[in-house]
Amino acid sequence: MRHATPAHALIALFMLVLLGCSSSNEPDNQTEDSAHSSPADAEVTEPGVQFAAVARAFQAQADAAGQAMQTACQPLGTSVQAFLDNPEPGLQGDAHSAWHACYENWQAFSLFHQVAFNPAAQEALDRSRRLINVRPFLPGYIDALPEYPYSGLVHETGMVLTLDNLFEQHQLMDLESPALGFPVIETLLWQTDRDTYWLTSGEDEDLTITRRHQYLTLATDHLLQQLEQARLRWAGQVGFTGLPEPAQQRIVLTSLEHQIRRDLLDLTFVADAPQEPDWHHPSLVAGQGKRHLQARLKGLETLLVSPDDGVSALASWLERRGGPVTGETLGDQLAVVLQALDALPENVPAGDPDAETWQQAVAAVTGLADQISLLRASLATQDPQ
Repeated sequence: MRHATPAHALIALFMLVLLGCSSSNEPDNQTEDSAHSSPADAEVTEPGVQFAAVARAFQAQADAAGQAMQTACQPLGTSVQAFLDNPEPGLQGDAHSAWHACYENWQAFSLFHQVAFNPAAQEALDRSRRLINVRPFLPGYIDALPEYPYSGLVHETGMVLTLDNLFEQHQLMDLESPALGFPVIETLLWQTDRDTYWLTSGEDEDLTITRRHQYLTLATDHLLQQLEQARLRWAGQVGFTGLPEPAQQRIVLTSLEHQIRRDLLDLTFVADAPQEPDWHHPSLVAGQGKRHLQARLKGLETLLVSPDDGVSALASWLERRGGPVTGETLGDQLAVVLQALDALPENVPAGDPDAETWQQAVAAVTGLADQISLLRASLATQDPQ
C-alpha cells in the first residue's frame, strides 16, 4: 500500500479548499439574474448607461399612483352602500361621482399593472386586469336593457349570486361578457328607474331587485379588493426593486407601449370609433369618455416631469443613451396628444365628434405610440450582444 507523503497531504488539502470555494451551496449571481431576465432583457443593456434612476422614478410613481387610487376608491364602497340603504337620486348621484373618481384613478394607475415582475406570473396578472376592467363589454350580459327587460345575470334566478359563481360566469360566453369589475358596477349603478330596479314592493319583482342589490354589493367589494391587491404589488422592497436593471427596463418600456398603443390607440383611437362608440368607449354607460382617456396618459406625463424642475430621470436616460427618441421629442409629442384630446367632446368617441378634430387626435396618439415603439426597437438594435 502506498502511503501519503506530507507533500501529498498539502496538495490534497489545497484541492479541498478550492472545491469548498465553489460549493453549490453558494448563490450563483449569473443564475439568479437569468431567472429574473428573459432573452429580451439582454438586448437592452449597455454598460455605463444606468437605468437605475428611471426605475426608482417608476417605482415612486407607482407608489404615488397607488395611494391616490386607494384614496379615490375608498368612497365608492360607502357611497354604493348608502344608495342601496336608501335608493334615492341624490345618493345615486354621489355613487356615480365616486365611481368616476375611482375609475379615473385606476386608469392613471393601470400603467403599473401591465407587466408581471416574473414572466411566469404574466397570465395571473392578465387575469387580474380582466377582473378589474373589460372593454369593450356587453351591458346586457349583466342586467336588463330597454329592449331586453329580462336579460343579464341579475335575471338568472337559478344561479345563486356568489363570488365563485361570478368567477365562473366572467367572460364565459365571450371576451365581452364580464361578470365582475368596473363594467358591472357601471351597468348596475346607472339603472335609474327606482321603482323598476331598486325599490322593493312586496311583489314578485322583488326577487330580481334583491338580486341587483346583492350583485352590486358583491361586485363593489370584489373590485376594491382587486384594486388594493394591484396597489400592494408595488409595496415594499420586493418585486420590482429587487430585479436586475435589464428586467426593470423591459418592464418599464413594455408597460409604456402597452398603455399607449394597446389601451389607448387600439381600443379607442381607431378610424371607426365615432361610428361604433359602443366598442371603443372607455366608459360606455357612465359617459365622460374624454376624462378617462386623458387619465391613461398621466403615467407617461409624470415620468417626463422632474419633481425639482430639472431634467426627469427618463429624459436624462434618453439623452445619455442617444438615438432618435429623446425626452424632448417624447414630451413634445405628448403635448400634441394632450392638446388634441382636450379639443374633443366630453363624451368622446360618442356624440359624433368633428371629423377633422377626431383625425387630429388619432394622428397625435398614433405618433406617440410610434415613438415609444421606436424607442424599444432602437434600444434593442443599438445595444451590443
